[in-house]
Amino acid sequence: MTDFSALHPVFARQIQCMMTNDREGLMKTYHPEVKSLRFQGVLEGPEAIKDLLDKYEELQPEFIGVLEYVHSDDQIMTRSAMRIKGEEIVAVGSYVVKDDMIWRQFGCDEGGVRDWWA
Repeated sequence: MTDFSALHPVFARQIQCMMTNDREGLMKTYHPEVKSLRFQGVLEGPEAIKDLLDKYEELQPEFIGVLEYVHSDDQIMTRSAMRIKGEEIVAVGSYVVKDDMIWRQFGCDEGGVRDWWA
């Protein structure tokens, strides 16, 4: 299991909210000026993040554990094992923190872009 005390507080909160299905808490980890870069495009603002999380919830995501991790004062980089629709995947993410919230985010799955909603 992941040692949450070694994680940046914002990332630890994000994971804990995901694991407990705390959508309100999860949304509070995102900065009002958040931008999320994905291979499918750029999401801007909390409403776009909320829409993505609504779709993501349908996939029944399950956090398994952090495989690799590093952070500085305002940057986080991670590889995490997750289960999506019953399939174990490795998710890669990079974050920039501003005002104790996720301000910039990059994320993808190793192995290429999947259309989970197809």
